[in-house]
Amino acid sequence: MAETDRGQAVCYRGTMIYVSPLASREGRSLRRLVRQGAARIAQRAQIVLLSAEGLAVPDIAELLACCRRTVRRWIHRFQARGVRGLLDLPQPQPSAPPEATNNSAMRCGQEPEGGRSVPAIPLTVPEVRRLLNGLLWHVTQPAAFVRHWSDFRRYKQALAMRCHYRKRGADPPPFEQVRL
Repeated sequence: MAETDRGQAVCYRGTMIYVSPLASREGRSLRRLVRQGAARIAQRAQIVLLSAEGLAVPDIAELLACCRRTVRRWIHRFQARGVRGLLDLPQPQPSAPPEATNNSAMRCGQEPEGGRSVPAIPLTVPEVRRLLNGLLWHVTQPAAFVRHWSDFRRYKQALAMRCHYRKRGADPPPFEQVRL
């Protein structure tokens, strides 16, 4: 179990995430949002309430006819920001110098520092065409950005391929590792 900045427990059982039992004040606020809030906000509050009751993400998604990612997004948002995170309020943006993010480093033509190692599919003919197009023929973005975007695309394709294989009960092929 991990602790959030609000002091609420983030609970993981394997890959299952859920909200720990709610304080009475939070529970009342959420139930009020379900009854009186706009449809979108009522659904978000319902997601959190069902999670606090112990339902798993797939069960909540099926019950509310929404995507599992949506359920996870609002559970994470609630754990990070509380009830206010479920409302459509403008969130304060962290103030960081422009050079501190990888995107700004790529815009400046610098290599992004570090990164994590993730699986990626091998280079394909269409991906090589995109790289040649972006790096040699129609240069509109910095080279570091084009290479990073290619690695990111190959990473997402590897995730989709792994999911496809697992859904059909097969072992996914080994992937090469790239740094993102």
